[in-house]
Amino acid sequence: MISSEAVRQVVREQKKALVDFTRRLVQTPSPPGQEQDVARLVAGEMQRLGYDEVWTDEAGNVIGKINGRGGSTILLNGHMDHVDPGPEENWPHPPFSGRIVNDCLWGRAAVDMKGPLACMIYAAAVFKYIGLTPPGDIYMTAAVMEETGGLGSQHLAQTLSASAAICGEPSRNILRRGHRGRVELEAIFKGRSAHASVPHLGQNPHYAAAAFLLNLPRLDMPEDPALGRSSVAPTLYRIDQSSPNVIPGEVRLTLDWRNLPVEPPDSIVARLADLLPTEAQAEVRVVTTEFTTYTGMSRLFPSIFPAFLLPEDSPYLQAAHRALVDALGRDDGIDVWRFATDGGHLMQAGIPTVGFGPGDERLAHTSQECISLPQMEESVVGYVALLQALAEVGD
Repeated sequence: MISSEAVRQVVREQKKALVDFTRRLVQTPSPPGQEQDVARLVAGEMQRLGYDEVWTDEAGNVIGKINGRGGSTILLNGHMDHVDPGPEENWPHPPFSGRIVNDCLWGRAAVDMKGPLACMIYAAAVFKYIGLTPPGDIYMTAAVMEETGGLGSQHLAQTLSASAAICGEPSRNILRRGHRGRVELEAIFKGRSAHASVPHLGQNPHYAAAAFLLNLPRLDMPEDPALGRSSVAPTLYRIDQSSPNVIPGEVRLTLDWRNLPVEPPDSIVARLADLLPTEAQAEVRVVTTEFTTYTGMSRLFPSIFPAFLLPEDSPYLQAAHRALVDALGRDDGIDVWRFATDGGHLMQAGIPTVGFGPGDERLAHTSQECISLPQMEESVVGYVALLQALAEVGD
């Protein structure tokens, strides 16, 4: 068992290397499907830190393995991609600068989630640095394409097995036990196109779409004491015409449904279908998209981030909570995320998953994205404590 003070000493000695590595990650753009340059950095750093095995799978995920003593295997999960930075003039510091100001590292993906990713990579390597063998094997996974639905982690969940997992998304170093899911749906309304000067010759699908939208707020949405209420928001509206004097023949409406674990996607589709006007030619379906990774692997999959909620009495959750209280010297309680993560894919594969990571998630996807360096250092202590505690439960 590695003491928290021993880990803090390692962090002090490795701080410059950790920060330099994080800066290099942030300075290297890696939008979904273009993570190859960051993947090379990640694999190279794992090798430099002494991981026993490092490889890239067919999806482009980077996996590092620390060999254990034969006990329970624990999986650390992060992702390498990020959302678009938007206009550079909106940023106080350039989005790919990795600039450090007042003990904060700035840039796109500093919080979501190259800062947490770097901390996990260094946390697993603490065992090699100190020269101790962990109780069981540790898989450090850096996934591709999380921001577009989690193709990378879905592949990992099918090819790796573990007793428990730590999803390292930003949580301000507070333990998380789940989140609502996300289901992207499309409502399609068919009509008959006509010249706008003779609307009686056409069938305008806008009216059916409008009736559907008016009914949407009347849905009775379920609620969970921890996760809150599920929600649905219409987001995109597309027609098959670009001319203002033509009645369209089709309307496509995109819906973002944030679901609870008790709401499977099929039931969501059925509830929305009940709102369609009876006389309309219309349907509701889950959006399915084909994505191709930087390695060339293509996969068609539904736009679903599964909801999950680890039970309060879960031995993994309780052990994680005790470990963080002891390691960090305070009790921040247990919370949930307000956004979806790859943790849902891991839980769906039967791997009990807790969440923990540095960074203020409220800054993710914004032009104010920056991560606290002291919080990063503290997270390494927390990750090592979680690795040891979860392995003990599995044994």
